[in-house]
Amino acid sequence: SGVIVVTTTKGKAGAVSLNYDGTFGVESVYKNIDMLNAAQYRSAVEAGGYVNALDGGASTNFMKEMQRTGFTQNHRVSFGAGNEQSNYRASIGVIAQDGIIDGSDMRNYTAKLDANQRMFDDRLKIEFGMFGSKKVNNYVNDHQKTFYSAASFNPTLPATQNADGTWPEDPNANEIDNPLGRLTIQDKEDNAYLNAHGKLSFNFTPDLMLSVFGSYTYNEKINSTYIPNNIKAGIREGSGKASKTQKNSDVLMGNITLSYKKDFGKNHVDVLGLMEGQSYKFNGFGADARGFGTNYFGYDNLKAGANVKYGDVTSYANSYNISSFMARLNYMFDDRYIATVNLRTDGSSKLGENNKWGFFPSASAAWVISNEAFLKDIEQITNIKIRAGYGLTGNQDAISPYNSLSLMQPTGITTVNGQQTVTYGYARNANPDLKWETKKMFDVGVDFSLLESRISGSVDYYNSRTTDLLYEYAVPVPPFLYNKLLANLGEMQNNGVEFSVNADIIKKQDFVWNSVFNFSYNKNKVKTYNVTRMYTSQWASMAPILAEGYPADAMFGFKYAGLNDKGEALGYSANGEKDRLANLTTDDIIYLGTVRPKYDLSFTNAFKYKNVQLSFMFIAKLGHQYRKDGFYGMNYQNRHVADRWQKPGDEATKKYPQLRSGSTEHWYFPYTDFLTGNASYMKLRDVTLAYTFPKH
Repeated sequence: SGVIVVTTTKGKAGAVSLNYDGTFGVESVYKNIDMLNAAQYRSAVEAGGYVNALDGGASTNFMKEMQRTGFTQNHRVSFGAGNEQSNYRASIGVIAQDGIIDGSDMRNYTAKLDANQRMFDDRLKIEFGMFGSKKVNNYVNDHQKTFYSAASFNPTLPATQNADGTWPEDPNANEIDNPLGRLTIQDKEDNAYLNAHGKLSFNFTPDLMLSVFGSYTYNEKINSTYIPNNIKAGIREGSGKASKTQKNSDVLMGNITLSYKKDFGKNHVDVLGLMEGQSYKFNGFGADARGFGTNYFGYDNLKAGANVKYGDVTSYANSYNISSFMARLNYMFDDRYIATVNLRTDGSSKLGENNKWGFFPSASAAWVISNEAFLKDIEQITNIKIRAGYGLTGNQDAISPYNSLSLMQPTGITTVNGQQTVTYGYARNANPDLKWETKKMFDVGVDFSLLESRISGSVDYYNSRTTDLLYEYAVPVPPFLYNKLLANLGEMQNNGVEFSVNADIIKKQDFVWNSVFNFSYNKNKVKTYNVTRMYTSQWASMAPILAEGYPADAMFGFKYAGLNDKGEALGYSANGEKDRLANLTTDDIIYLGTVRPKYDLSFTNAFKYKNVQLSFMFIAKLGHQYRKDGFYGMNYQNRHVADRWQKPGDEATKKYPQLRSGSTEHWYFPYTDFLTGNASYMKLRDVTLAYTFPKH
């Protein structure tokens, strides 16, 4: 893919300006899953003894049939004007994307306005802004189901509809549908967003300023889905299904800040006090209907569905509030020594009655060593600052409103005295001790700038410990009223280093070359987690989980040991002996890696020659694992099947176990380290070519 950027020259301050920015990009699939063709599928069916396998007489790669060339275009026009007392800037834009999967697209329309006004000899400053957007997405319905089906569907079936309008289906495939039929599912989201904010700043004196800020955000999401009555999913629903849901959110936020700044000789003092309130309100509803005699209406006429049952119509409303108070003192002596202390307390209505408030102080110190006499005269050094800090921050985002309260909800209907009556049951346990998840972090670093700021950057080491991790775990009933409880249970540690450097390698009148390099390393470990990690069967969970003593998002499974002379998959037991995977138990499960990268790198280069600009960016993520393409077996039509054991002796050269009718060997195979791999990668993220037109 490529991008071409066109940017008009921006106007000078105080003059009327008009700007246009535009980009266009093309997308295509770089690499697909290597699928079996029809001939290979028929050969595998015959060798495996699948006598009931369906042969549709065609040869179709359903993964490729779903795809097309995608494109993205972005257009924005902005304009503004102003003088020393007032100014404004406005912009309108549109982003249009047609995805690489047939039927998927997005349109996003935006408008933005910012204005400033100064009054009373610049003692009062008024700032106002608005941003609105309307985003329309047409999604691929249930990505996992659709792509799982595409990777698994019988390749001998055609890519066209049957004469009666239905799509060809394989009666031997219970969990997959024709993926081309699934692409006819209408799955649309309309997202309307509006934010308005304003700020008043008044200077009582040159040193004392009062600021009042307020904002309002409204968001409305309408999701509409229609599953046609002529595809397998629609037939399962009882001749099609239509759904409509609407979710609304209203967010109010306001704060008052009083700040004082004063210089006393070589001393500088900066004091700030803040109080803030936030209000969040949510509501919504949904409705489903089934039994459509025609697909004509789609999701636009739920009354055309003959069947609506209890639970198909829902609604909700909830809210929560946050209050915050903060005081900050910043002191600097002689532009060399800096000390900062923050005292902050936050209260949330989401938390338990006993722990609604949290206290989160922080302190930091810095030494601008470049201003010392022994470095001040070194011309190559522009600035060097050594700094260290320690502080606490709180998190309550994982908690839903009313999570700390015992709640009841409707559970069904029953007949009482001949009338339909709604029943209620407990939906949540009370936890008055539910509290803030707290991160305690220490950081030490160096900021540097050299050669008149031609080279600048920073180096940091950090160590953080997050306590009171939130987790919902199973509890017995009784004594509890509900079988799950959200509580603060664990502790996680992160430590690492971050490095960044920005260099103007060449800086001349007609030619500039700038490079930016970023590097970070993070070591993560779940220190304590009062939840027993267990598996209910010999099948290990390949889904990333939290487990004590391991990195977050860890994967667990069996250690693969190859094949035996019968083509059966083997694994290592806890005592190191080989055994059939089917015989291994939960005691034999081992750690297989984490999906979280240890290293993140990025490298950006920007070149400018007169009016032409060229930039490109490489990124890399290293040191993590991923689950490979685990598709194997006659339900998964990729070419791993061709590399399977078929006769004695193949265990020395073949990678995959036998396939035969009634065999379950391939069921256990995906839960081994054979199907995990090194997920490290580096890629060229983007290339941008731009030209700035001259003024005349």
